[in-house]
Amino acid sequence: MRRALVTLAITAVAVVALARFHTAPPRTLNPLSALHGRPTSGTPPTLQPGPRQPPTRPGVRTATSPPMATPFSLVQVQVTLTHGRLTGVVTVALTGEGPHTQALNARAEPILRREALQAHSARIDAVSGATYTSRVWIKSLREAIDLARRG
Repeated sequence: MRRALVTLAITAVAVVALARFHTAPPRTLNPLSALHGRPTSGTPPTLQPGPRQPPTRPGVRTATSPPMATPFSLVQVQVTLTHGRLTGVVTVALTGEGPHTQALNARAEPILRREALQAHSARIDAVSGATYTSRVWIKSLREAIDLARRG
């Protein structure tokens, strides 16, 4: 009986110690991050907000968001509004260095674009597995819609 109590006490102490043990992911600098400058030769291409194009038809407005960064990519979206309703979305830029990021972006972008066009707004859900890309893509979409509405 005494041996069982000692074993139970040791087990309880071990469980409490394990439950209180906190880990954190390693803090490393991602050299491929879109948030950090990279040395380049020559003049690097820069993303700029596109000029608001004059409407080709009455009630049609187009605008391009400023470039926005995720920890791994740069995102820029262009929208077309027809009488205030979202009718066109083009992803102008969606960079991603590394095969993993490129694969996530390639999977998420068509889903986000399709959902935005079906909803006729930026009220859409993020794509599972591509949270950073989704959040920033949706933010870029909202910004482009706001720019188009301001004319």
